Amino acid sequence: MSNDEGGLGEGALPEGVLAAVLGRPGGVVVGGRAEPMRGSSGAATSALTRLTGLARCGAEEVPFRVVRKELRPVRTGRHAPFAGDPRHWAYWRREPLAYASGLLPTGPELSAPRCYGVVDDVLYLEDVPGAPEDPQVAAGRLGEWQAAAPVPEVPWLGGHQLAQRVRATTWTPVDADPRIERLWRRRDELLALLARLPVVLSHGDFSAGNIIAAPGLTSGTEVPPASRPSAAPGMTVLLDWATLSAGPVGADLAALALSTFTDPLDAYLAGAERFARADVELGYRATLALTGAGRVQWMASRGMRVPDGYEDFVVSRMP
Repeated sequence: MSNDEGGLGEGALPEGVLAAVLGRPGGVVVGGRAEPMRGSSGAATSALTRLTGLARCGAEEVPFRVVRKELRPVRTGRHAPFAGDPRHWAYWRREPLAYASGLLPTGPELSAPRCYGVVDDVLYLEDVPGAPEDPQVAAGRLGEWQAAAPVPEVPWLGGHQLAQRVRATTWTPVDADPRIERLWRRRDELLALLARLPVVLSHGDFSAGNIIAAPGLTSGTEVPPASRPSAAPGMTVLLDWATLSAGPVGADLAALALSTFTDPLDAYLAGAERFARADVELGYRATLALTGAGRVQWMASRGMRVPDGYEDFVVSRMP
């Protein structure tokens, strides 16, 4: 399928995928459209398209909404050589494996979108509407999940993403707050501290754009299975599992903090009581410091304006 907006061509939804979407076999697509979805969707994503339309099941016509996610390896840039390495964060086939593994959260409060099927290098996923989740709610639910989820021994699980990114980063002089460069000079020290922390099953990109508050359903309204979210009202739905990895406890909070300018530490600890506060705080602060410093350097080296307050926020959370 082309990523250009238009009608749904023949085979836009493979038979098995359509049956999973509708919750029954024998459906036929009778009309619909393909709409490209904008914004970041992961390094291995070549196209992201929302498919909407009607399917005929016997005498009934049922509406559907599906996200079609096409995958391909990164071919350019500093991480391209690692696209085929199952332990590297940029491994391009990880997301289908993650959905098939049974490792992703399924509720009752935190869930991945439902996967309707994988065909070749294409994922067909539930389209979850909703607004960004409240950062404190998201952090608490992440803590509950990570405290309960064992870290599995599977060959495709990513390693420490931050360490991999730091190794591939060459710092060039930029016009930035000098405190940021001093922070970056501590990278070996901070990575060594992170390596001693408890390891959890880490999402790897726990930022505001990937965390959806699933809306409630209208009272008294019967919603067809094909358009009804698997997430219950009030559930947090977490998108984009391509960077699922084994990472230091607290590290996922850094992406949430940097994307919301909030501090989610206490909310996380309330959900993850089995972890020591000192460990979580170190994982959070060290990851935020190195991630933030790297992003400042990346933006400044490309002539991009660093958002107001960003450097102060990063430095204020430094371990």
